[in-house]
Amino acid sequence: MLTSFGRFLRELRHQHTELMKDMADKLGVSAAFLSAVETGKKSIPPTWTKSLTDAYKLPPAAVSQMQSAIDASARSVTIDLANQSEERRSAAVALARQFGDLSDDQLASLKQAMLLLKRRGDGK
Repeated sequence: MLTSFGRFLRELRHQHTELMKDMADKLGVSAAFLSAVETGKKSIPPTWTKSLTDAYKLPPAAVSQMQSAIDASARSVTIDLANQSEERRSAAVALARQFGDLSDDQLASLKQAMLLLKRRGDGK
């Protein structure tokens, strides 16, 4: 079963009338690895956002769509806390510990709050 990112990649290939091998060659990986990423068996390499954007000359709307698909398909998230304050480290760890216990409503509220903070930070 394809992930959201896998569906994005498949559609991108169809738009460019490419085979999986063609896209894999552009990304410098095997077709088997690309297939494993599409199905969520392997993690999405962080360099792929730039590689795909450059290789396919993706417009900003497509890059945004791709990022949403990557976010929806993520298997894990790593937060580098090395240079963060104790308060920030504590908040990140508390979220990680409680994440699995949050209700759908609590997650939706948290996501909305984060989006609102991002918009404020972007000057919107």
